Amino acid sequence: MSIDVTGFSFSAVSTFKSCPRAYRYKYVDKLPEAFSSIEAHLGSSVHEALEWAYTQRREGYEPTLEMALEQYKYAWNSGDFDKIKIVKEDKRKDDYFNQGCEFIAYFFQRVFPYDQSTTLYLEHKFEIPLGEDIIYRGVIDRIAKEPDGTLKVTDYKTGRVGHPLDTLQLPSYAMYIFRHNIDDEIRLCFEDLREQRTIAVPYTRKEVEKVKEELLKEIEQIRNTKEEDFITQPSILCLWCGYNQVCDNPHGSVTAVRPTGTNTGQPGNGSGEIQEACPRCGGQLQKKNGKFGPFLGCGNFPQCRYTLDINVQKGNPAENPEVEGKDICPECGSLLKRRKGKYGAFMGCTNYPECRFTRDLGEEGER
Repeated sequence: MSIDVTGFSFSAVSTFKSCPRAYRYKYVDKLPEAFSSIEAHLGSSVHEALEWAYTQRREGYEPTLEMALEQYKYAWNSGDFDKIKIVKEDKRKDDYFNQGCEFIAYFFQRVFPYDQSTTLYLEHKFEIPLGEDIIYRGVIDRIAKEPDGTLKVTDYKTGRVGHPLDTLQLPSYAMYIFRHNIDDEIRLCFEDLREQRTIAVPYTRKEVEKVKEELLKEIEQIRNTKEEDFITQPSILCLWCGYNQVCDNPHGSVTAVRPTGTNTGQPGNGSGEIQEACPRCGGQLQKKNGKFGPFLGCGNFPQCRYTLDINVQKGNPAENPEVEGKDICPECGSLLKRRKGKYGAFMGCTNYPECRFTRDLGEEGER
């Protein structure tokens, strides 16, 4: 059965692309995250300070750097640090706090005093219909009018950031702006606080239709995904995921720091033994039984088709010499054999036609 979700956002779409399982936990199962990252707390604290500063200016006051830092300190100290996690072992809480101070100091020295635009909205929430039973939502950090009359949409970034048109975030905000404004061109802006730069680009009304099509394509992929097909896509970013302790297949970096016997909320062998991570994608290797005995297969199959003979993995002689050091079919456990077809060489299951598994050598290479 496909999921019944009607509300979407750029954050939700990005979560699905990064890890469908995390999307399911958050937007379908609506599970609370066990923790939030210190990086996320840093970002929200800086945002609160900058929102306060522009609110003061809009009300006729001109805030100083010292006043903005006080607001930042207040927002920072309001965090629930019992549920805020520092992942990087070489960093301390004060390191992140001081980094936020640097971000605000840069902004007040090089951007805020010279910004002559008029603030129209701050932390502006919006929603627009994209199609039947589909609502797209977002929160725009700042909407302002430049001295030349052009509307500018700004998003403040405390993490690593690319070009404003690299993702659908700002273009999707533009889609909302053009629905409520007659202008044919606006400016989209990232304030990159980490790299101390402003990246602003013009954006026209004629480009919006393509954005809508791309969003609908992404959303339909989510809506048509069956609940059981919300697979994990393990990566080092799993360490920052608030669901990594309930996930049954996180990145090996997570299992390496889990206490023995950690309850994942999923069936297991109960031994508390930590399985190795797949060397290709970081997924959890799982023990499977095949025609020639047990072998290890990636839990991200069929997205990742890595397999390994357990006897080779342990450094022991194989029970069947025919198997040792050779590829094993992840579907039935039979041997894979190199074959040649119309489009070049590939690996095919020796149990064909009962098993029709193949792997393109052109994509993965020979092992």
